[in-house]
Amino acid sequence: MLIVSGLFFIWTGYLWKVFSCGFAGSYPCVETWSLHINETNLIEIIKEIKKEHPELQPPGDKELTDGRNSYWYDITFYYPDTKKNVYTWTRPNDDTTYTTIAFVAIATHIDSLTPIKEIKMDRQEINRDFGYFANKKEISKFESRILDLIETKINTKRTTRKNDSR
Repeated sequence: MLIVSGLFFIWTGYLWKVFSCGFAGSYPCVETWSLHINETNLIEIIKEIKKEHPELQPPGDKELTDGRNSYWYDITFYYPDTKKNVYTWTRPNDDTTYTTIAFVAIATHIDSLTPIKEIKMDRQEINRDFGYFANKKEISKFESRILDLIETKINTKRTTRKNDSR
């Protein structure tokens, strides 16, 4: 029993980070999902979702997406309950009918109206800067608040297309 408890604490305290992060690349620790949709259509769906759910749009941001940054297309969401920005990116897979979406980091929202005393530089990378349970909680929150909306809209559009083609 002591060994099992020790292994549990070693895993949740440290080892899981070794296995959740890669060792190379620009974003070694992101959490990714592969969606069956090409990147252009995924970005359009995200824009639609941000129009339908304006609370997911960071306050003061006029553009619904951030735009292309080299190989990645950056998109920032917002959690109004915690006043945090949620940083993500998309990129096409080798099979361009699939797109990878990644959950990168969370940070306190800062805009031109943020008082200086409230500005915090607290960006936390997923799978690296959170403890085991907090990391699981953040991934679950992202999945339920953002990813589920995206997947639902993808499935709705796919179903609509199938019905229209009959």
